[in-house]
Amino acid sequence: MDKPIKLTIGATSKRVDIANVVALTFFNNVELPRQSELDVRMGWRDSELGGTGPAILVGNKKCDFGFGNPVGLSAMAYLGRGFYKTKIPLRAIGVFPTWDRLIFAVRKDTGIHSLDDVKQQKYPLRVSTRRRNKLQTTAYAIEEVLKAYGMSYRDIERWGGKVMEVSSPSSKERKDHIASGSADAVFDEGVKSWGERALDSGMRFLPINDAAARHMQKLGFPTAMLTRGQYPKLEQAIRCVDFSGWTFFCHADLPSSIAYDMAKAVDLCHAQIPVDHFDKRPMTMTEFCRGGEAGQLTIPLHPGAKKYFREKGYLD
Repeated sequence: MDKPIKLTIGATSKRVDIANVVALTFFNNVELPRQSELDVRMGWRDSELGGTGPAILVGNKKCDFGFGNPVGLSAMAYLGRGFYKTKIPLRAIGVFPTWDRLIFAVRKDTGIHSLDDVKQQKYPLRVSTRRRNKLQTTAYAIEEVLKAYGMSYRDIERWGGKVMEVSSPSSKERKDHIASGSADAVFDEGVKSWGERALDSGMRFLPINDAAARHMQKLGFPTAMLTRGQYPKLEQAIRCVDFSGWTFFCHADLPSSIAYDMAKAVDLCHAQIPVDHFDKRPMTMTEFCRGGEAGQLTIPLHPGAKKYFREKGYLD
């Protein structure tokens, strides 16, 4: 590698912390030609570096690396579905763990036991949910699950219900909606910030059915279980949409040597990287390159990264 290279990692939100650690490790441990550059491009979640944007930037080669959260978002881009009208040739370096589930919670005193019940009874739910906009991944995923049941937020409003939007799962408004009883349902991810409060207030977590699971998997979103080991107050384990993980991806055309060195950089610094397991355990390289319950691998590994992981025995 004699010719200078210039690489860019696009990051937003908490992933800036990861990008900075990985970039510094890469730069200090990889022999780069003189005059080479490695930039970390930072932005807000509402910029083109947030939400659906990173996959497009990598697809257009305006960034060499990006992050997709949840992992279903990068799978959607890879498949050319949902937000993405054409397939984007993404490849994974790996998946940084951040545990989450998309949950549909309804007060028990409504008598609702499933999303089918909501549709069949045309129940006028008062739903606390994420603020809706055109490219909001959470709102999109919720609407797609409802679509699989043959309904929408508009239907709930038409039945006399109310949709109450909040800026984030952990917002004061969400806490107030649950505590005051002004909401009899919460549809959202970020369940660690509101799930216990919802269960304590008398809400029931609803599973998704086979049709909804197939619909979401076709779009790119995997499913996962929520268990009583995680939430002892659950009536039973439920299947839900997995909203975990930050896929660290690149373009399929990225030279294998660079993907190899980036995988090596992650390995060298992975103990320093902030992760978010449900049980707070640290990240392992095995789950980074294979995926796990806090972030499934939903797109193929880049061959260069795969070569490094095989040499280290992480994929054996």
